Amino acid sequence: MIRRVLSFLFLILFFTSCDFFSSTSTTTNNSLQLSGSVIDFTKVDVYPIFSDCENYAEEGNQKECFEQTLLEKLSEQFNKNDLKVKRAVNDSTAIDLLIDNTGKASVVKINSPESILTNFPQLDSVVRKSVTLLPTMKPAVKRGIFVRSQYRLVVLVKTI
Repeated sequence: MIRRVLSFLFLILFFTSCDFFSSTSTTTNNSLQLSGSVIDFTKVDVYPIFSDCENYAEEGNQKECFEQTLLEKLSEQFNKNDLKVKRAVNDSTAIDLLIDNTGKASVVKINSPESILTNFPQLDSVVRKSVTLLPTMKPAVKRGIFVRSQYRLVVLVKTI
């Protein structure tokens, strides 16, 4: 039953989450003027890449592959856990992920409403464990330099 709920949850996430990915830089300045050109620090030139996605040449395909692979790998980890539900839930939680300049992912923050915290008390630890088990990837690139990048993943939690 729980596997069905989680599978359903990740299917919903898969079809709705593409718009919720946004890249941000961890620097406090939003732009810098250097020799007549403006550098936008809120965007990266190349998104982080899992080893499965390295053969994609275009930026859009790499981003799509990154998002798809991230969801698949997190879904695999979530399905390995036996999550128990106290009551029916229909809400969403936001997970802020940081991929450092070495390609290692970590959780910055998890924003869950009270309904999820009450009914899924173990969700926070499962998310953190699942993110630490993600494989190391090639980090984001900005002007030829590996940089840290942050992404927000919105997870719809809906039980049947």
